[in-house]
Amino acid sequence: MKIIKTDEYDIDAQLERSILGLLIESFPDLYPQDRIYYKQLPHFRYLVYDEKVLVAHVALDYRIMNLNGSTIKVLGIIDLCVKREYRSKKLASELLNEVDAFSRMHNIDFLLLFADIDGLYHKNGFIGVKNICKWLRIDEHKTLGVGEEVVKELMIKKTGSKD
Repeated sequence: MKIIKTDEYDIDAQLERSILGLLIESFPDLYPQDRIYYKQLPHFRYLVYDEKVLVAHVALDYRIMNLNGSTIKVLGIIDLCVKREYRSKKLASELLNEVDAFSRMHNIDFLLLFADIDGLYHKNGFIGVKNICKWLRIDEHKTLGVGEEVVKELMIKKTGSKD
């Protein structure tokens, strides 16, 4: 298995088709059938290959956020998925470890994700939090205003020195 980091703007048509196939397999009733992002393009991705076959993927979104009046650097984890026949081989944990190492090397304060099923993330050091979140609401490329609520699926992992 080989893990490769790729910037979003370096993805060609062939890789886009591979990523889309993996996303549709992993999120069949959720994911748009015509693009490789849900609401917004990520900044970069980690891709796992077995020979020349894409078998796992995670997209990452780099942001500055406000946490109780303090500026923090956050790397959002998006669409972590593994091809069905490669599941239970710890590839998802390997990807999370890769993202963690990248974050620590680049002075990112927190990893952040939203998860309905949280067992994998708990095993990899994430904790559920009950922060009030504010975000720009976007649907099908239209801005709908600012959302604000406690999101029960919010999980974080501290990778920097800020609490």
